[in-house]
Amino acid sequence: MFKPSEQARQFGVTAVENLFITEYLPAADGDKVRVYLYGLYRSQFEQEGFSVPEMANTLSMEEGQVLSCLRYWERRRLVERVGDQPPQYLFHSINQRFLTGQDQLSVDEGYVAFSEAVNAQLGSRRKLRESDIAMAYEWVEEMGLRREVVLMLLNHFADTRGVNFSFKSAQKTAVMMLEEGIKTSEDAEQYFSHSKRTHAGARAVLAQFNLRRLPTEPELALYRKWTEQWGFDDKAILDAVQETVAANNPSFSYLNGILERLMNKTSARDSGAVAQHLRQEGEDIAQVKQVLDELGGPRVSPYTVLPAYLALRKQYSQEIILLAARSVQARGGMFEDLAPRLAAWADQGLDSEKKVVEHLRALKQFEPLMLKVFEHSGQEGRPGENDLLRLKNWLSQGHSQAMVLEAAAQARSAKQKPQYMDKVLANWKKQGIATPEAARAESGKPRSGKGRTLAFQDYDQDQTNQPFSGIDLLKEARETHGQ
Repeated sequence: MFKPSEQARQFGVTAVENLFITEYLPAADGDKVRVYLYGLYRSQFEQEGFSVPEMANTLSMEEGQVLSCLRYWERRRLVERVGDQPPQYLFHSINQRFLTGQDQLSVDEGYVAFSEAVNAQLGSRRKLRESDIAMAYEWVEEMGLRREVVLMLLNHFADTRGVNFSFKSAQKTAVMMLEEGIKTSEDAEQYFSHSKRTHAGARAVLAQFNLRRLPTEPELALYRKWTEQWGFDDKAILDAVQETVAANNPSFSYLNGILERLMNKTSARDSGAVAQHLRQEGEDIAQVKQVLDELGGPRVSPYTVLPAYLALRKQYSQEIILLAARSVQARGGMFEDLAPRLAAWADQGLDSEKKVVEHLRALKQFEPLMLKVFEHSGQEGRPGENDLLRLKNWLSQGHSQAMVLEAAAQARSAKQKPQYMDKVLANWKKQGIATPEAARAESGKPRSGKGRTLAFQDYDQDQTNQPFSGIDLLKEARETHGQ
């Protein structure tokens, strides 16, 4: 008797036919390939005693997994089971099968009938690989789907994905059908009718995007969510597509955001209600953009501030909101500064555009002097409404323009310049100082018991002074932004 040495077994070569790599390996998963290659390796040594349990132990697999993989290769006619108790298998030459055109294995009647049915259904439209048919037959044998249901699945994919669809992609749907309990032809027909609607709707969306391709699985999943979970009808979804026109790269993900926003804002899901809501939202967004344009500064999405804007619109007109935007913009204000400005106007009875315009026009006369105050105190930017109101208050308290400018000059080193000027002007009035010369002389006097102390040093520059007496405007804005 002749047999290879142990060294020959370990360092020899196991020949794997190229046809296995080109025709069978692409459709097989890792476990099936491992079982075939290891079985092919052991078959070289004619070890009849080598068993399925030993193979399972060597490959760290369950015996049931190994047997399932061997049945897979049986159906592909590469392996033949020739004995039971224990199971025995022959590994056949793929090249010989192809060269002779003869089946060397016993006929699997069920597989042959299924193969003929698949070929009758698709064979005239595409070249079918045996590995594809064998994969589909697994859905019958391994997963337990009825043969007619699998044939309906293949036909459905040919209709919706094109005749050259991937059998691997169809296998994912087969798994979903199994999980959803699709058992009869009637169940499958209803399932596929929904699926066809999904495909048709998704293709319609892609057409609106000017994309000439089939929808992907994630896109189909989104469309199913919109219709089956969120309840939108097909026409409503196409209405929502119009909102993606402004996007540089419209996509299902972008559309999903629009529909999610609609779902959270309205209970209506039909086309008419969705179209009406989108029209109204479009008008609101246009007005928000006007406000943001007036504010300038860093650009934010109008959808981000839309809820806050609508809350303002319940109390104020668009015209007054725009005026408030122009007012706060002078000092670099942002959208969140609108509410306190509008509230301050309301407290003063400025409840119409005419009254607000008159109010702002009256403050305009103080702007030239306030610009000089900015120059003397070293402030940058343009005077805002709060600045002009503060100047108006100083003048109404009896301070002359010259004294205001002197206070501004002495505030040059202060961190909180307006608050510092409040304090200095109040001290001067208390001491009866009415001229810049007297103010400068007073600022150079030594204090009793102390060294020389300048007036601005007597003021805690980091404190926030109380609002000036008179018009208490935008207390919250001043405290927050130091205006």
